[in-house]
Amino acid sequence: MPATSLPLAPPLARPRPQAAIRTSIRALVALTKPRLAFLSVMTTMAAYGTARPEPRTGPVGLTLVGTTLAAAGALSLNQWWERRADARMRRTLLRPLPQGQLKPRVALGWSLLLSLGGVGLLAGTVNVQAAALAALTILLYGVGYTPLKRHTRWATEVGAVSGALPALLGNAAAGHLAATPGLVLAAILLCWQMPHFFAIGWRHRADYRAAGFLLRPAVDPTGRSTAAWSLGYALLLVPVSLGPWLLGWFGPAYGVPTAIANGCFLLGAWRFVTARPDRDTAARRLFLASLLYLPVVMGALVLDWFLGR
Repeated sequence: MPATSLPLAPPLARPRPQAAIRTSIRALVALTKPRLAFLSVMTTMAAYGTARPEPRTGPVGLTLVGTTLAAAGALSLNQWWERRADARMRRTLLRPLPQGQLKPRVALGWSLLLSLGGVGLLAGTVNVQAAALAALTILLYGVGYTPLKRHTRWATEVGAVSGALPALLGNAAAGHLAATPGLVLAAILLCWQMPHFFAIGWRHRADYRAAGFLLRPAVDPTGRSTAAWSLGYALLLVPVSLGPWLLGWFGPAYGVPTAIANGCFLLGAWRFVTARPDRDTAARRLFLASLLYLPVVMGALVLDWFLGR
């Protein structure tokens, strides 16, 4: 009988060039974490608008573009740096670099291009102060906070500083670095981020441990410390956010919504502390409260400025 042979496997279909290009574009966009970048840009523009810029100071369109590029560059740099850790965590496993959708050198080049483009645009068309604050934000987030996560639980505070700087950037772009609304917004962001990130961290503590992160939720076996620090920052947020209203700097359009938002946020933080033994549900509710808090307070700040013009 003639020898039989296995049928030849059909040749692997090569991806179409157009499909590969679309995949790469989607991966580059995902690398910038658009939702986080949007928050940073909106913070900058809220501060810019309430700083009462002079007509020829800090062009609004160029401020918007420069800030967007800088924020996208910082967040892309974060993903490049953490590509190996992301591959160990369920919540980040589907990001472009762990999935092999981009080569690391391409991601690094993309982040540097965006970062340098944003800082350069701000320096050349807005002012040096705005560019310097954008550069400091990128360095603190991409080169400070990101690697520190493996070494100290205080990395979150470093990240919070970088998250507060966009408000000062908006002030600087408007030519009024000491504008009160922007300063207040920066202080609010500094405190707000901590309960927000602690709630996220507690829900994903197993992932953080697998990645080797030493953030507070990852090294807190019971959650008591994480919850207590969340409540502490939520309490600190009350005088930080309501003090300017009580001092007469802002009107009731800001003060009333902000007081209500603080009450809801404090309640979420308190329930996180008192939840035993399972804090996961309380952490999720605190996270949701944090998502509502910031747009309410930021919107109230802008509305109060608009009404007081």
